Amino acid sequence: MKNLLYIFLATSLIFSSCSEDDDATDPITNQFSGNWTGTYSGDDSGIWIATIAANGSVNGNSTNSNGDDQTLSGSVTNNGSFSATVGTGSLGSNFAGQLSGNSGNGTWSNSALSFDGTWQGTKQ
Repeated sequence: MKNLLYIFLATSLIFSSCSEDDDATDPITNQFSGNWTGTYSGDDSGIWIATIAANGSVNGNSTNSNGDDQTLSGSVTNNGSFSATVGTGSLGSNFAGQLSGNSGNGTWSNSALSFDGTWQGTKQ
């Protein structure tokens, strides 16, 4: 009878330590998710429009001063670290910076063309 009581207590402890609220399986919700617009300037200039998804992925497009449209893709972490590429291949530009609240800024560079500059944006 004592063994049965110990088995019951051990089983109760095992099941009570499991929880449906396990943080490891919760979906990531990014505070920066939504629609963003901004500008960039420096050796080239233009505008950009992007959507940040709840998981932190960034997708949109950019139009430079010559009217050329290019795809923008990247990611944002929950602490606001922003990283994206505009264009593809060796002519792509890399954007990096920090989002905070409803705004963000940083730098961009294109090593193939030796271009660089700054960018800024706001959440709509």
